[in-house]
Amino acid sequence: PFPSLLHQVRAMGVDVSAALPSDLSPYVCIVDAVFGFSFKGANNIRAPFDTIIPALVNTSVPIASVDVPSGWEVERGSPDGIQPDVLISLTAPKLCAKHFKGRHHWLGGRFVPPSLAEKYSLNLPEYPGADQIVLI
Repeated sequence: PFPSLLHQVRAMGVDVSAALPSDLSPYVCIVDAVFGFSFKGANNIRAPFDTIIPALVNTSVPIASVDVPSGWEVERGSPDGIQPDVLISLTAPKLCAKHFKGRHHWLGGRFVPPSLAEKYSLNLPEYPGADQIVLI
């Protein structure tokens, strides 16, 4: 469904698979970017994600989740869901980030104008130099 993205990924030498391997142990890290902040809850997971999410919940391989860990509700998180070692929040941490218990929480993208941060009382960290990501 995303031919341009697939082309870019393959051009970078990244293997693309249509199925999740049954053994995840050879991997050193898994990037979880399956769902975004518009996800509507664990009861709405459709195939093939209904098998992928439980596999990620049960793996011992470290997981880096982008914005909202897949299967988490954006406001409430998911204590029984994926528990990533790294969370990379985009633009601003979502409410569910307060339930993150992993090792490193990064904030990526300095896209919020000061007036918008003030309007919504966002307490965003300072980015060093020209960095686009900061450890929070």
